[in-house]
Amino acid sequence: MSKVKFNFLIALTVILALSSFNNDNASRLQNGSIQQHYDLPNPLKAEVIGIQDGDTIELKFLFAGKKAGQRMGKPIRIRLLHVNCPERGRPYYKVAKQYTSQQCFRKTVQIRHAGNFDRYGRLLGEVVLPNGRILNKELVKAGLAVHFKKYSKSQEYSNLEIQAKKQKLGIWSQSPTFFGQL
Repeated sequence: MSKVKFNFLIALTVILALSSFNNDNASRLQNGSIQQHYDLPNPLKAEVIGIQDGDTIELKFLFAGKKAGQRMGKPIRIRLLHVNCPERGRPYYKVAKQYTSQQCFRKTVQIRHAGNFDRYGRLLGEVVLPNGRILNKELVKAGLAVHFKKYSKSQEYSNLEIQAKKQKLGIWSQSPTFFGQL
């Protein structure tokens, strides 16, 4: 066999192997664990595969629509509406993150949303847990999040915060100087 024919057969084998590999990955994306979507159903229903912090989760759902921005081709992140949990390094940060994890990690949840995204490419929404409760509200009730008045005018969340304050739950058991740190 000539050297040219041998090199041609090697190149052809490599091309076919790479083509097969790419087709396998594409079919895995479409038929396997995570399928890419260009529309956002409402409610969006998917498994929680990551907990970023107390008020941000990641779903087993790839969104490739125009609003995906920097999150294009990555699992969609949800920023919980109406609430704000303590930031990393602050008291109750770990407690809020753990609570969120216990409530929804590896569970299928529904996200009620209006199709709005924040500047980080996170979908803004309320997380409906498998038992029908709303994670956002449960965090405020437990004193692990505040009503995020800068972005929410909800009277219901305001009332939940007032009740948690009265009961001195979670963050509300801290000194008044703590609240400027959220």
